[in-house]
Amino acid sequence: MNFPTAIEYLTASFALAPEFQNLTMAIQGAMTVRNGPNKEKKMAGFHAFCQGLVLAYGGGLLTPLWMGRPTPMLGNDLCFAFCLIAYSLVNFIPLDIGYSVLNTFPARVLTVMGAQLFRNRGLITFVNIAYEAFKDNPSKYYPTPVFGPILNAAILGNMGSFFFNGFHAHLQNGMPWAFQNGLFIATTYHFTANDKGPIGEFMREMISTYVPIDMDPVLLVTLMGSIFMQIVGILQMPDFFGPTFNPFKILLNPIIFASSTPKKQKKKITVVAPPVQETTQTKKSVSKKKNQKKKATKKKKLQ
Repeated sequence: MNFPTAIEYLTASFALAPEFQNLTMAIQGAMTVRNGPNKEKKMAGFHAFCQGLVLAYGGGLLTPLWMGRPTPMLGNDLCFAFCLIAYSLVNFIPLDIGYSVLNTFPARVLTVMGAQLFRNRGLITFVNIAYEAFKDNPSKYYPTPVFGPILNAAILGNMGSFFFNGFHAHLQNGMPWAFQNGLFIATTYHFTANDKGPIGEFMREMISTYVPIDMDPVLLVTLMGSIFMQIVGILQMPDFFGPTFNPFKILLNPIIFASSTPKKQKKKITVVAPPVQETTQTKKSVSKKKNQKKKATKKKKLQ
């Protein structure tokens, strides 16, 4: 893969990029359901289909509602159409041929790559949507809206988990990886691409001065974010480090940015004392007490 081709892939500007991203995202959702709650194929078909749809497109389905925008599930026919195609490939092909092929290592890697590309482009899109909506009304302390565009994108990857697991269950073990990744990608992109204040100027100047590549700073940050998500997505596969792999774990506070997996509770060890064996001395003392009681009762009767 030459450099221009890599740029086209990482920025999703190649031919049939929307179709590739939507198909792989839908397949990942359908396969997650099939490998999890529907492993025995006992779920109702409509239930399994809807669960895969929300797992794949939960962010795009629910996040636009925060800003009063139509959801892509209604505005983009590709989303729903590819959910139908993916569900059929995973569940309806005879002898489970479709599921078996999609469960092979090369197919799973390709699915992760397409899904991660979809997520990366979604983060950038939702940053820009919020920036365009709020750019004319920044706070009096900074010339560019900061938190709105970043948080609008960071929420994107968490809406499906909020919908399924609930607010408390999704956050009870700390900041989930989807939030960490969203904040990182959205923050670096937003300050480089949209910020007219000193932070954005500093970042663009630093990239232009110290990065030995003659490239637009915005494009460079976009490529680095896309590469980062591609690598982490593959490393989080069960074949490598698993879904708990977190490149920020060493750098960030483990109390705030804890893993999204529940912590194992330590087992309490109870020590039971062995039963005390009666010695001959204790037996004699007990028998003496019994004899004394008998003598006392006899004396009372005689009196």
